Amino acid sequence: MNHLAHCFLSFGNEDLLIGNFIGDFVKGNDWQNYPLAVQQGILLHRTIDSFTDNHPATNQSVVRVRPFGRRYSAPVTDVLYDYLLAIHWQQFSDQDFEIFAQKTYQSLQNRAVEMPLPLRDWIPKMMEDQFLHRYTTEEGMRKVMQRFSRRLPVEIDTQAVLDYFFAHIADFSADFTAFFPDMVAQAKAFIENPPTKL
Repeated sequence: MNHLAHCFLSFGNEDLLIGNFIGDFVKGNDWQNYPLAVQQGILLHRTIDSFTDNHPATNQSVVRVRPFGRRYSAPVTDVLYDYLLAIHWQQFSDQDFEIFAQKTYQSLQNRAVEMPLPLRDWIPKMMEDQFLHRYTTEEGMRKVMQRFSRRLPVEIDTQAVLDYFFAHIADFSADFTAFFPDMVAQAKAFIENPPTKL
């Protein structure tokens, strides 16, 4: 899962949100250097990633993307799934998306000093861009995917990926709606009984 899903799966807990948000930037056992509640957010991030990578419905989406994303089809699918979460938002949340997004932006700004570099330096630009909102529109998704592609060591045809995705949105939506309730249940189970290590 990508930014939007990780934020959503923190369920309004700010400490979990911060840990979940910085998870990709905390390597190995460095998670132990953070306060306990943030540690649990980092471990939650890793649980989300592992569960997503091993779910059969997600794997179906990865197979659909593979002709375009090749070895990066799994992370490409993560990005696409944030769009699917946004368009199916009311199915999974009682909170208005705009309220959720603004609360999330505020929490991330308030706690930016706790984040590792370079993420800490990116926060002002991410806030300015209203980065969670980018997942709600086709135009925004094309910008997200372009930026994502620039971080990869090899070039992928992001236009072809998204053209295929939007042309087959019903198939991807079926994958996502089969997967995400399981993901929500897994995240809640983790929060109720968090491990001390992962």
